[in-house]
Amino acid sequence: MQYCMEFFVYNVDEIPRKSLDRMKGNKYSPDWPFRLLVTGGSHSGKTNMVINLILGNKLQRMFKGKKGNRYIKNDHLVLVGKHAEPKWELVKNAFHIFANSPDPYRENISFQTIKAEKIPDISKFSPKGSTVIVFEDLCAESKKIQERIVPYFISGRHQNISPIYVTQKYQAVPKIIRENISHLVMFRGSGSREDICRVVRQYTDDPKKASKIIDKHLRNQNFIVFDFTKAIDDPLAIRLGWDTPLKLDE
Repeated sequence: MQYCMEFFVYNVDEIPRKSLDRMKGNKYSPDWPFRLLVTGGSHSGKTNMVINLILGNKLQRMFKGKKGNRYIKNDHLVLVGKHAEPKWELVKNAFHIFANSPDPYRENISFQTIKAEKIPDISKFSPKGSTVIVFEDLCAESKKIQERIVPYFISGRHQNISPIYVTQKYQAVPKIIRENISHLVMFRGSGSREDICRVVRQYTDDPKKASKIIDKHLRNQNFIVFDFTKAIDDPLAIRLGWDTPLKLDE
């Protein structure tokens, strides 16, 4: 007599599902935990997009007496960069306002900056608090620093960490980081059309045509989101911005 071999799914996450769901302040935000790579040339809008994800519409609505949402509702924000843009001072001030406001605006959140050579081991973060860590323009830093970043993209989820790597060129990002991202956001200047073709070929039978469509949008100051957590045929697998499906057969 032959018996079948039964398999079961033991879906036991370190972070409870309800806790993950509360991290989204907008239905188009990346599911928590995520691993986000943002690429694009200087002044293309990379940092502005990341700040919009972090602050959402809360600051603007708050000053109008309305309740808004941060699109990513993390507890802690850590910025790692060599030359932090002035825009991050705005984020720091916004987090201070949120942390010291009365209900219903108050949030128990924190913001800190770390120098690249001081990147801590991921074990230093407690999974009890959700952390977004932004690595900004560190692609030209030493191999030693890149090696300290890699664990955030491989094992960060175990410590309730979602990393964001912001840089100019897609191909200049260490391969092991590129291979472990959940989302890729491309702005103009991210790379050549061949680079775009390599990314998009999994979604279409005509990657050259698709890369031309994407390149056109990038040249028009838009940005493209690749969500690798979605099925290839999911309308939101490739998006124009965060909220609009992009048709590659247009």
